[in-house]
Amino acid sequence: MRTEQIKILLCAFCLSLPVVLGAVVMAQSQTPSILDRVQRVEEPELGDLIRLAIEDRPVSREEAFEIVRKVTQSYSQIKLLDLQIEQISQKAEATTGPAEIHYELLLAKAELESKRTTELANLREMVGIIPKLPLAVQPILTLNTYVSLQMIGERLYVLDCQKPFIDFWVVQRWKLVGFLSEKETLDYLGGKLKDADSLPMRIHIYYDPETGDAAKGLRNKIISVAKDTNSQMDTEVRLEEITFVGTGNSTFYLRQGEITTFYTHAMQRPDGGSESLVTGLVDPKDLEQHILWRLTKPKNVPLTFRIEHDQASASLARQVADTAKAVVKRLGVGELADVKTARVEPVAETVFLGRWRGATRGDVHEIDVRPEGVCQVTMGDRFGKDKTPGAIKAGTTVSGMWLLTTDEIVIDIKDRSPHGSDYVYRGYLDEEDNLIVDKGIIYPQGSFHVSGEPRQMILKRVE
Repeated sequence: MRTEQIKILLCAFCLSLPVVLGAVVMAQSQTPSILDRVQRVEEPELGDLIRLAIEDRPVSREEAFEIVRKVTQSYSQIKLLDLQIEQISQKAEATTGPAEIHYELLLAKAELESKRTTELANLREMVGIIPKLPLAVQPILTLNTYVSLQMIGERLYVLDCQKPFIDFWVVQRWKLVGFLSEKETLDYLGGKLKDADSLPMRIHIYYDPETGDAAKGLRNKIISVAKDTNSQMDTEVRLEEITFVGTGNSTFYLRQGEITTFYTHAMQRPDGGSESLVTGLVDPKDLEQHILWRLTKPKNVPLTFRIEHDQASASLARQVADTAKAVVKRLGVGELADVKTARVEPVAETVFLGRWRGATRGDVHEIDVRPEGVCQVTMGDRFGKDKTPGAIKAGTTVSGMWLLTTDEIVIDIKDRSPHGSDYVYRGYLDEEDNLIVDKGIIYPQGSFHVSGEPRQMILKRVE
């Protein structure tokens, strides 16, 4: 009997709300006329919902009327349910009577919340909105913080991306936070997640096959921190296996007092300056920027700065080595970055000059190496018939540039690859003075990586 009385009271309470609302509206002074209210939507939120439901949709006039009606009804129903839930919550908190009454009030609240959830789903469909979800992808332009975590053993190499954030690694700048323990990393991230000005936030965890399980465990711990700080709606945690790595060497080639190094693209300087870091000769004044870039590119460490030099550049090689060691020490990453020098007997530039020709069944059929870094390359049949946009077609002759290391040449003809970086061609002489050519790409560490088939082409000098 008591339960039936409670249900009757609840029904009467909920039914009375529209009457109360109507009374409040009628009591307002200077109420707009009905015609004005029909012709205009004064409530901004309702107006935005109607606009979202109609814009960018090819709807007829009759369909537009129907959409406006449905959106308005749904909006009004949600507002009413909001008020009913609020009133029942207050009544449940204030109730001091029997437990049965409190239980019935909570049950009624749950039922109203269920109706509101269903109505919200209907409204989302009508206006074409996919709701924001916990731990979902955070668009790059909305971010206030972007952190890279690379798992190396039991520690993490932590980098902070510098604004402006752009979803292209070539133009990103990173600043080293430190080589931290897991606890130090979680404390650092927790401080960021508690700071409203740091949100939205993206956290990118990189791992190798040996640290995959640990990376998944770390991701779960970061998610727990996000939930504890109530920042899960503004946090994205990515997990990615490292597959694009180089030989571990970041090489500077020194000959005749000049420094040469290689990049996949023209890179943004760590100091944010306007002049990019590019393949070719290194300005000694920019040497530290080149070293910093290698150390602060996500996934680049551990690495070794390898300084290859001829006898004429021995003094300069010591300067380059000292600069690299100083930067490594300043950053506190001696465990992750070694510095080695290697004297190499240089191969004279004149040895490479001239025309070289190989079998037609290869990526490169002929190379004409000319002075001052200019060359012409005729492509062969190209195994695999690369269909990558921008890849140079078989039989085509193109102009390019070549650079001399200590004992090799590297040829760049802007031959597009499917890997994001251009193919380049490395040439060196064998014992029979043939030009051995490998096709490959430059990895971010600065090392050449052989790629594609065939792996080696033999070209003979054309007299």
